[in-house]
This record gives sequence, structure tokens and C-alpha cells, in this order.
Amino acid sequence: MSSIYQIKFFKSSLKLEDDYDQLSDIDKEKISDINSEAFFDFDDDDRYNFFIIVDKLEFISYIRILNDNLISFEINDISEDILKGKFDIDSISEYVSPINALRFSFFLDYLDEWVYSNLNIDIVLDRISEVGIRHLRKIEKEFLDNYNF
Repeated sequence: MSSIYQIKFFKSSLKLEDDYDQLSDIDKEKISDINSEAFFDFDDDDRYNFFIIVDKLEFISYIRILNDNLISFEINDISEDILKGKFDIDSISEYVSPINALRFSFFLDYLDEWVYSNLNIDIVLDRISEVGIRHLRKIEKEFLDNYNF
């Protein structure tokens, strides 16, 4: 099962390229072989930020490479927060530019697919209790429309 992770590096993408150049060919190949469903990345105040939808085992492999090569980062599994509407993905839209707009669009499409496939009636009912039925996200309303009681 895939999850959604947010990784914040403590340096810019440009400086991380230097770290990448220092990786072994084997580690570079492992990174390129990671089969993510989607990702979106951007720099914010000289910190590279990376959102990825990926299988947990694939992600562990990636994290191991970062740790083994002493690349500093902060990681959050935001899957549950996304499902429960506690992480507003639109908050990163300020980092969308003409250069990465298509990638962001694809990321949002995959994110909606992921949310829909991981929603359950309990989560949607909890959201209704929290925000009311009028304020559900489009994907939650779609889930309700297709739910068989």
C-alpha cells in the first residue's frame, strides 16, 4: 500500500545536486528505480521540499540511501492528515510556476485517486461532523455519491 510523504531537506535542490554527484552508481540506480506513483517538489527559502506518493518499502529504500550518505532531512508521513483533510495540499500551490504546473497537476490527479481509494465511510462521516456536508472536499462528495449503504 502506498503512502504520502513530505520530505524537507536542509539545503536547496542545487546544493543537493552536489550530494547526488557524490553517491555511488549503485545508489543512483536505486534512486532512479524507485517506482513512485507521483511526486511534486520545490525550493522554499533554500530548502528543497519533496512530496511523494509511493509504496512504503520503496520509500524505506530511498531513506536508507539518504541516511547512509549523511544527507540531512526531515520526513513526515502525511497520509492520514491528507485523508482526514488536516493537510491542505493547496497550501503548496504558491510554489507552482509555469515550469512545474503540469507536474503539480499530475500530482493532484494521483493524489485524488489515492484519497478516493483510501477513503472509508468512517472518515467521511467524521469529516461531516467536523466541517459539515457542504464543506466536504469534492473527492469526499464523490465517495458519498458512489457509496452503497
